[in-house]
Amino acid sequence: MYKYYPEEIIEEVRISNDIVDVVMEYVRLERKGKDYFGLCPFHKEKTPSFSVAPAKQIFYCFGCGKGGNVIQFIMEIENLSYIDSVKFLADRARIQLPDGDSPEEKEKALMKRRLIEINTEAARFFFSVLNSSKGEKARWYLKNRNIKESTIRKFGIGYSGDSWNELFIHLKEKGFEEEHILKSGLVLTNKSGKFYDRFRERIMFPIFDVRGNVIAFGGRVMDSTKPKYMNSPETAIYNKSRNLYALNFAKNSGEKRLIIVEGYMDVISLHQSGIINTVASLGTALTESQGRTLKKYAEEVIISFDADTAGQSATMRGLDLLSDIGCQVKVLKIPDGKDPDEFIRKNGVDEFKKLVDRSVSLIEYKIEVLKKSIDTDTVGGKINFLNKTADILSKIDNSVEREMYVKKLAAQYRISEESILSEVYKRIKKTDSLRTPAVIAASRKKVTRGIKKDETDARLIHDERFLLALLCVDNSVYRTVTDKITPDIFSDSQNKEIARIILERIEDGRGIVPGELLGMLENDIADDFARLFNEECHCDDNKKAILGTIRNIEMNRMKKRQKEIVDMLKNRDELPKGDVEKLEQELMSLIMRIKNYKDI
Repeated sequence: MYKYYPEEIIEEVRISNDIVDVVMEYVRLERKGKDYFGLCPFHKEKTPSFSVAPAKQIFYCFGCGKGGNVIQFIMEIENLSYIDSVKFLADRARIQLPDGDSPEEKEKALMKRRLIEINTEAARFFFSVLNSSKGEKARWYLKNRNIKESTIRKFGIGYSGDSWNELFIHLKEKGFEEEHILKSGLVLTNKSGKFYDRFRERIMFPIFDVRGNVIAFGGRVMDSTKPKYMNSPETAIYNKSRNLYALNFAKNSGEKRLIIVEGYMDVISLHQSGIINTVASLGTALTESQGRTLKKYAEEVIISFDADTAGQSATMRGLDLLSDIGCQVKVLKIPDGKDPDEFIRKNGVDEFKKLVDRSVSLIEYKIEVLKKSIDTDTVGGKINFLNKTADILSKIDNSVEREMYVKKLAAQYRISEESILSEVYKRIKKTDSLRTPAVIAASRKKVTRGIKKDETDARLIHDERFLLALLCVDNSVYRTVTDKITPDIFSDSQNKEIARIILERIEDGRGIVPGELLGMLENDIADDFARLFNEECHCDDNKKAILGTIRNIEMNRMKKRQKEIVDMLKNRDELPKGDVEKLEQELMSLIMRIKNYKDI
């Protein structure tokens, strides 16, 4: 296991470097379905067998068997050590790593600490202004929006008064240097070089990183002044494309789904109503980095944007982005174009929860939007609609889900299921042409690559790793088998350690995803897990698959123990009589248990 930097730093570096973008700097890739393929840079080949899966943020070559996440790709392609690969990618993403030895790195680390301290002090200042005589208008505004005092304290909501430089003077009095204050983005300079505050007469919302540090602010006016919202600029500690408002609270909600809304007030209103699994993007369309962060903390993402045309376009882009990186996504449709805050104030939290439960899937939403744009009352329109719907359905991996939509469409438009499925399969075949049986068969020969043990041991180690891989792909299945899985059930010492990490991460709510796990593994083990993620973790029913695997592991453990006893009894004359009897009894018990397992 690699432990050069804290886990959260390595994860920030990994998430901030999209593997497709990085690999494309070295390899020409072509998209086929949800994955990308190209010629492997690690061995000579004429037919592309090198794949990159954006949903899992991993690469794998079906030919040579190399695989891993973006850090391991850089290790291989640049011939760098693990620590140098992390540095390489941190520089690419402009992330400052801790414990730098050079004067420049120490200065950057100092700057980050100072900026967090400045933002924290600014949050205290804005909060004090809100609760002073200067904040009367702002307090009335928040009260009129039904924001409680406890909510104001939880989110650290404040107010920036009408003074031009009151915050600047306050920060100077606290001992902060002008250079650091300026780089925080909270203060600007005019043409004559005088300092003035960026935010004036705005409700102030501190923006926290996932660890709870104040890294920026959003300011909202209380009238019709433009712009309605103003955010801190990007700084050494704040990148709006990576962070999500209120994720520091939402990640601890205990929910397995996150709701994305547009504004600070929507988030705050929902949290106050007890719906704390809510976040907001920070004034931008959803980015891939934000999407990968969401996937880390949620099994399902529900997106709720305005119902106007611009909002619908943003919803569609967000849906596609989240789907491409492997999130289970749904759309929350609020009647009459209302935002969540407005809907809750008018209809109550229970009605909003009902709307959330009725959220539609990506496929349903796309078909619904498509239907609105095509006149299906004409034969030509109906053909056009169904052809475009076949394009959408061909991208569904789950065959059961796909056929359910086909049945629904067939009944609705009085067309045979066979006709629709035929069009869908035509499109699927085009995307599957690269993954030939020969390539897949060749990769399956690497099931136990590097494991020099007998067949039972090799099978046992494979099943243990498949179980662990499936847990990473779908953290939710752990709830099905909580009482059946502990690190102690794993026979291989490496698998035992990997299990300890995975189970600990799932149990404490942090979760774990394939790309993250691969970053913790030595290259040869990472190769094997990358193969499992690519080739075997595509189950129609993950719960059934993991229960079956646990059963296989138990069976192979019994067979292994049976073989050990048989080998020991071959030298029974050298064993104490009492030990021989105990072994024979254990052997008979194992034989009966194995037989009963087979009969189930």
